[in-house]
Amino acid sequence: MTTPPPVGSAPPPDALILAITGLAGPTDAAAVDAALKRCDPAARLWTDWPRGLVAVKSAAPAKALCAAVQGAGFGVLVQGGGGVRRGSVAGIFARMLLYGVLFSVAGLLAGIAFGLGNSMLNPDCTRPGSSGGCAIGVGLFAVLFGVFGLPVGVIAGLIHGLARRYG
Repeated sequence: MTTPPPVGSAPPPDALILAITGLAGPTDAAAVDAALKRCDPAARLWTDWPRGLVAVKSAAPAKALCAAVQGAGFGVLVQGGGGVRRGSVAGIFARMLLYGVLFSVAGLLAGIAFGLGNSMLNPDCTRPGSSGGCAIGVGLFAVLFGVFGLPVGVIAGLIHGLARRYG
């Protein structure tokens, strides 16, 4: 049998924090404790019953712990912890690359659409003998819009990655 954590000690940062709903008193708290210990007898628990919070340091997966609490008749919501970090630096760079490529492709497609629209709707392009310059404009607009989309996408990816990490 494991010993409980010392009174007043804080859970480690990688402990899974569960918000338990439907607690009515000490017997319900004991039922949640028992359900979590049945799922993983070596689990360490830190509780804040007035707020309905339980921090669990366990080798069992979060889904199994949640299922154990739900099996005891209580609602449960994972509040955080569990060693899951959001928004790593590599994730930020990957997001910047992904958004850069996506915005560049979107810019390329928008440039093609703009160039074709210009060729069809511009009265100077519809006269006989003037279609060569307008046809070249389609590729030019596509390249310019695509090149413009790249830094816009990189900045959007950076903002989204930083918001995930710090926000």
